[in-house]
Amino acid sequence: MSSENSGSLLRFFDMHYFSIHTQQGAHVGFFIMLPDDESETQPQSGRFAIKLQSEEGAAAEVLAPFGQTEIPQYWRVVKDRIELFFDDAPVGSLRNEYLTVSGQTFVLTDLTGAM
Repeated sequence: MSSENSGSLLRFFDMHYFSIHTQQGAHVGFFIMLPDDESETQPQSGRFAIKLQSEEGAAAEVLAPFGQTEIPQYWRVVKDRIELFFDDAPVGSLRNEYLTVSGQTFVLTDLTGAM
Protein backbone atom coordinates (compact mmCIF):
# COMPACT_ATOMS: atom_id res chain seq x y z
CA MET A 1 0.00 0.00 0.00
CA SER A 2 1.32 3.40 -0.82
CA SER A 3 1.33 6.18 1.75
CA GLU A 4 -0.94 8.28 -0.48
CA ASN A 5 -3.79 5.90 0.37
CA SER A 6 -3.29 6.14 4.14
CA GLY A 7 -5.75 9.03 4.50
CA SER A 8 -8.64 7.25 2.82
CA LEU A 9 -11.99 6.88 4.58
CA LEU A 10 -11.50 3.13 4.82
CA ARG A 11 -9.13 0.70 3.17
CA PHE A 12 -10.37 -2.81 2.65
CA PHE A 13 -8.64 -6.15 2.48
CA ASP A 14 -11.41 -8.54 1.45
CA MET A 15 -13.71 -8.23 4.48
CA HIS A 16 -13.42 -5.49 7.09
CA TYR A 17 -14.45 -6.30 10.68
CA PHE A 18 -15.46 -3.97 13.51
CA SER A 19 -16.80 -4.45 17.02
CA ILE A 20 -19.81 -2.25 17.86
CA HIS A 21 -20.01 -0.47 21.22
CA THR A 22 -22.43 1.99 22.79
CA GLN A 23 -20.97 5.39 23.61
CA GLN A 24 -20.82 4.18 27.22
CA GLY A 25 -18.52 1.33 26.13
CA ALA A 26 -20.90 -1.66 26.24
CA HIS A 27 -20.18 -4.23 23.52
CA VAL A 28 -23.23 -4.71 21.27
CA GLY A 29 -22.02 -6.88 18.40
CA PHE A 30 -20.01 -6.93 15.18
CA PHE A 31 -20.16 -4.99 11.89
CA ILE A 32 -18.74 -6.64 8.75
CA MET A 33 -18.19 -5.01 5.35
CA LEU A 34 -17.39 -6.73 2.07
CA PRO A 35 -16.50 -4.70 -1.05
CA ASP A 36 -18.20 -5.33 -4.40
CA ASP A 37 -14.84 -5.25 -6.18
CA GLU A 38 -12.04 -6.64 -4.00
CA SER A 39 -9.42 -5.60 -6.56
CA GLU A 40 -10.05 -1.87 -6.03
CA THR A 41 -7.62 -0.03 -3.77
CA GLN A 42 -10.47 2.08 -2.36
CA PRO A 43 -13.77 0.28 -3.01
CA GLN A 44 -16.82 2.52 -3.40
CA SER A 45 -19.60 0.03 -2.58
CA GLY A 46 -20.35 -3.38 -1.16
CA ARG A 47 -22.47 -5.38 1.27
CA PHE A 48 -22.57 -5.35 5.05
CA ALA A 49 -23.84 -7.47 7.93
CA ILE A 50 -24.39 -6.90 11.63
CA LYS A 51 -24.21 -9.73 14.17
CA LEU A 52 -25.59 -8.82 17.59
CA GLN A 53 -23.84 -10.12 20.69
CA SER A 54 -27.06 -9.82 22.70
CA GLU A 55 -30.65 -9.20 21.67
CA GLU A 56 -31.46 -7.30 24.87
CA GLY A 57 -31.33 -3.57 25.52
CA ALA A 58 -32.10 -0.38 23.62
CA ALA A 59 -28.98 -0.60 21.43
CA ALA A 60 -29.89 -4.12 20.32
CA GLU A 61 -33.42 -2.97 19.45
CA VAL A 62 -32.02 -0.28 17.13
CA LEU A 63 -29.68 -2.75 15.42
CA ALA A 64 -32.03 -5.79 15.38
CA PRO A 65 -33.40 -5.11 11.85
CA PHE A 66 -29.85 -5.54 10.51
CA GLY A 67 -29.83 -9.16 11.67
CA GLN A 68 -32.24 -10.19 8.92
CA THR A 69 -30.98 -11.64 5.66
CA GLU A 70 -34.03 -11.30 3.40
CA ILE A 71 -33.43 -7.66 2.41
CA PRO A 72 -30.06 -6.95 0.75
CA GLN A 73 -27.87 -4.68 2.88
CA TYR A 74 -25.53 -2.42 0.92
CA TRP A 75 -23.02 0.33 1.62
CA ARG A 76 -21.55 2.96 -0.67
CA VAL A 77 -19.16 5.87 -0.26
CA VAL A 78 -20.90 9.27 -0.38
CA LYS A 79 -18.51 12.22 -0.02
CA ASP A 80 -16.77 11.83 3.37
CA ARG A 81 -18.88 9.01 4.79
CA ILE A 82 -20.32 5.59 4.01
CA GLU A 83 -24.10 5.37 3.63
CA LEU A 84 -25.92 2.14 4.54
CA PHE A 85 -29.00 0.88 2.66
CA PHE A 86 -31.67 -1.84 2.83
CA ASP A 87 -32.27 -2.28 -0.90
CA ASP A 88 -32.41 1.39 -1.95
CA ALA A 89 -33.70 2.80 1.36
CA PRO A 90 -31.10 4.68 3.46
CA VAL A 91 -30.86 3.21 6.98
CA GLY A 92 -27.69 4.66 8.49
CA SER A 93 -24.18 5.94 7.96
CA LEU A 94 -20.59 5.32 8.94
CA ARG A 95 -18.14 8.17 9.41
CA ASN A 96 -14.70 7.75 10.94
CA GLU A 97 -15.27 5.32 13.81
CA TYR A 98 -18.95 6.15 14.32
CA LEU A 99 -21.98 4.17 13.10
CA THR A 100 -25.27 6.11 13.17
CA VAL A 101 -28.60 4.26 12.89
CA SER A 102 -32.07 5.65 13.71
CA GLY A 103 -30.53 8.68 15.40
CA GLN A 104 -28.38 6.54 17.72
CA THR A 105 -24.59 6.65 17.41
CA PHE A 106 -22.33 3.67 18.11
CA VAL A 107 -18.54 3.48 18.32
CA LEU A 108 -16.74 1.04 16.02
CA THR A 109 -13.40 -0.58 16.81
CA ASP A 110 -11.47 -1.93 13.83
CA LEU A 111 -10.69 -5.62 14.34
CA THR A 112 -9.34 -6.38 10.88
CA GLY A 113 -5.68 -5.89 11.79
CA ALA A 114 -6.12 -7.86 15.01
CA MET A 115 -7.30 -11.03 13.25
